[in-house]
Amino acid sequence: MELKWNLNDLFNSNESFYEEIDKINKLVIEIKKYDDVELDKDKLLDMLDKKWHIKELANNVLVYGSLMYYKNIKSEECIKLKTDAESFSNIVNLELSFIDRKIISLGKNKVDEFINTNEKLEVYKQYLNNLFRMQEHVQDDNTNKKVSNNVDSINNQLKLYNNLLRDIKYGEVEIDGEVVEITSSNFAKYLVSSNRETRKNVYLIVNEQFRKSSSEFANILDSIFDCRIKNAELEKYNSVLEKVLFEENIDFGIIDCLIKAVNDNLELIQKYFKIKASLLGIDDPHLYDLGAPLNDNLKIKYSFEEGIDIVRKALEPLGEEYLEVVDKLLDGHIDASLDDNKHQSITFSWHTYAFMNFRGTYNDLRNMAHEIGHIVNYYLSKKKLPFIYEDSTIFVGETASQINEILLNAYLYKNAKTEEEKIFYLIKEIEFYFTSIYKQTMYTEFENDLYNLKKTKELNAELLSERYDKIIKKYYGNDILYDDVSSIEWTRLGHLYRWSYYPYKYATGLIMASVAVNSLINDNTLSKEEYIEFLSSGSCMYSLELLKLLNIDLLNNDIIVNGFKTLETDIEELNKLVLNK
Repeated sequence: MELKWNLNDLFNSNESFYEEIDKINKLVIEIKKYDDVELDKDKLLDMLDKKWHIKELANNVLVYGSLMYYKNIKSEECIKLKTDAESFSNIVNLELSFIDRKIISLGKNKVDEFINTNEKLEVYKQYLNNLFRMQEHVQDDNTNKKVSNNVDSINNQLKLYNNLLRDIKYGEVEIDGEVVEITSSNFAKYLVSSNRETRKNVYLIVNEQFRKSSSEFANILDSIFDCRIKNAELEKYNSVLEKVLFEENIDFGIIDCLIKAVNDNLELIQKYFKIKASLLGIDDPHLYDLGAPLNDNLKIKYSFEEGIDIVRKALEPLGEEYLEVVDKLLDGHIDASLDDNKHQSITFSWHTYAFMNFRGTYNDLRNMAHEIGHIVNYYLSKKKLPFIYEDSTIFVGETASQINEILLNAYLYKNAKTEEEKIFYLIKEIEFYFTSIYKQTMYTEFENDLYNLKKTKELNAELLSERYDKIIKKYYGNDILYDDVSSIEWTRLGHLYRWSYYPYKYATGLIMASVAVNSLINDNTLSKEEYIEFLSSGSCMYSLELLKLLNIDLLNNDIIVNGFKTLETDIEELNKLVLNK
């Protein structure tokens, strides 16, 4: 069985992709006529209908161009598709920017009057209310042009970043008596090898190659951060963080509460590191030991068919309607088959399409469940809502994906045939909390530090390594030994380059997902129908309001603090199982 995309719902050929760009350009010219028109309730409706029609068409262009690139990063044609799609998307956003300013110039009272006298405008009420909330950050054409130029610069830097990743040669390592070439598609599995010498050598050689290019990575990151800071200033925000949180209407206190809660519970995860080192029989644990499997004799591999069957069974608590959507999306919306032309080190979802490289490992199974959560979320929202609201914010969307991961691991743990398997899945659950809450919060704190440093300093390789060294030692603790190349791992943090303040959403997402699963499965205070309603709500409300559909109030600090109780229980359970062996 193969899982590959069928992108015909977007475009059936590259020629039709470029034909669509020509069509959209004509629509943009047509809508620009509204710049000189005095708006009434009917003209406002017509203008908004045309704007979001253009935005939807342009989004299809951007999605297709990007997906084609990740499917074949070695093709010059596909590289051009992505570049052209990003450039075109930027141009469209710039050309349509006059609309928001024109609406704001009417004043909120006039717009509310239009809504009250034309019921067809009701669909845009959330968008219009949010526009006036953000009106001080809506800028003129000259400023928007500067913002657009900075976005183009960021995209150019990302192209350099992707090329740099693509061209790294890691060298060779002797593994089990055989010389193996280390590549971007295989180094991850060797980093979690049960053979300590293998994972050590691969860890050192990979990080050493990144260190050789660290100045180039630093220059790219410095340029991207510079552009983001400039855009935040141009749009009248005090910081990039303020821009990111304000756009989603997220309370600033959530970030502070998350960082504080994690910092207050560092001893908990460091206790697990000690248990793991002891179980591995290692007296001098290094960072490369933390990914080592604790169940060396347990070889678990899954075929596509087995993986899909397991994921479907694990998601049964979400109901038949959910599973029906999963079945639809398995046909042409998940690209998981192995192909050397594909991007090898990224897993993502966009629109109703998921991308990964399924090699049959537990992590691949977990990635599949995770990405299915995203695309089901998008599919249900797309089915129910107009384009303007069909895409969930990342902040909320991570809840949908991580609920699937929790359900998957619970299913595997419940159906484990041996105590050894139970230990395996329990460890995976603990490490899921570590990677999703601790590491993502560490990355958030690190990113915060970099933006503060960028106010007065250039982000060069030496400074970046110094600051990363400081934060990993804080999070991993004094019982871990650190190699010289450990501090270079900031070069491998792709989210720093691609997005602003992305990781914290994984952390809050897992905490919210834990609460939702408990409500859905254990307490029965959340019904399947209510959960489907949440998944079908896209961004028709602000994120914190959407979470209330799951009976979650994230402004209640106890929710974040209590998120660590599950981890504490898991670690105690692990201790019991290990002692009983």
